[in-house]
Amino acid sequence: MLPKTVRFIPVFAAVCLMASCAKDDRLQPRAAGAEKPGDPPTAVVIENKANKDVALQLVNNARAKGCQCGDTWMPPVSPVTWNVLLELAAIKHSKDMLDRKYFSHNSPGGATPSQRITAEGYNYNWWGENIATGPQSEADVVNGWLNSPGHCKNLMSANFREMGVGRTGNLWTQVFAAPAGR
Repeated sequence: MLPKTVRFIPVFAAVCLMASCAKDDRLQPRAAGAEKPGDPPTAVVIENKANKDVALQLVNNARAKGCQCGDTWMPPVSPVTWNVLLELAAIKHSKDMLDRKYFSHNSPGGATPSQRITAEGYNYNWWGENIATGPQSEADVVNGWLNSPGHCKNLMSANFREMGVGRTGNLWTQVFAAPAGR
């Protein structure tokens, strides 16, 4: 049983977009309105407190074994790889939730996971997002997601090929996706 202070919310979507290819120049968020025409862009660094190697290993260990997600057996599936654009979408969402004091897949202004992923230049066919508040470590958050049927199904979905995780304080966002055309 999860402690009362730990909350998890899953979301999953299957979407096919007809959009341009992913851009590789979006690796750092840019300060809105900071540039004047002709000035080089200013990067804003957001520190990610998640250990991506540990998070990726824990997720891929579960994917390799298969998992009971509530009353649904999810068989073993291929591992996911880390994607920096998905990590950026995840960490920005965790930071936004912390800064604006909310806990939801949609921001108070209405931004959705799909919009955040696209804003980072990631062109996808499938996406999913897990969020959590409270876990103190990668093991805690992944175990919490595996013990929640909706989160577990996201984590174990064969549709996903890549992921990123972002942590600010004890707010976690995990973004899964499959790039368009694969």
